[in-house]
Amino acid sequence: MGKDTKAGYDIQSILTEMKDEYWQGLAETEEAHEERLECITFQLGGETYAFETVYAAEVIRMPKLVRLPRVQEIIVGVFNLRGEIMAAIDIRPLLGLPREPISTTGRIIVLKSEKFSTGLVTEGVRGVESLSVDNFEPAVKSLAGAQREFIRGQIGCDGRLVMLLDVLKLMASPEIIVNQQ
Repeated sequence: MGKDTKAGYDIQSILTEMKDEYWQGLAETEEAHEERLECITFQLGGETYAFETVYAAEVIRMPKLVRLPRVQEIIVGVFNLRGEIMAAIDIRPLLGLPREPISTTGRIIVLKSEKFSTGLVTEGVRGVESLSVDNFEPAVKSLAGAQREFIRGQIGCDGRLVMLLDVLKLMASPEIIVNQQ
C-alpha cells in the first residue's frame, strides 16, 4: 500500500474528491430546479394564451358548426364529437379581442372537467409548453376589468408574453352558461 501512495495513487483522497463532487452536483441541481407549469398555448387576437393541460382533452380541426337560435353570441355553434354534441365557444369578446374570421389554421381545444365539457375556438394552437412559474407576473393593471377577471397572469417565454387563463372562472362565467336550471 505504501508503494501506491508514493506513486501518486492515494485512494482516500480520490474517494474524498469524488464525494465532494457528488455533493456539489446535488447542490447545483437543487438550485437549478424551478417550478414549471405544463400548458397548452394557442393564438387569439394575435396574442398567445395558455391554460393548464389538465383541462384540455384534445385538439381538433375546425368542424362544421351548427348555429343555434337565441343563444349567447359567445356560443358560435354546436358540433358532433364522436357522438357527443358540444358547444363551441369564442371567448375573444370576453377578452376584448377583435373577432376576425377563423382561418384554416383555426382549431378547437376540447375542454373537459367534472362540471363542463365544451370546445374553445382558437385561431391556432402552438402546442404544449412547460412554462416557468418563476417568470409568472400578475395580470397587468391596464387590462379592462372583464379581461383581468379571466386572466391569472402573464409569463415571459422565449421573448414573447403568454397570458395564462383562469379556465374555471371562464367556464363559470354567466356569458357562457346556457339555461342554468
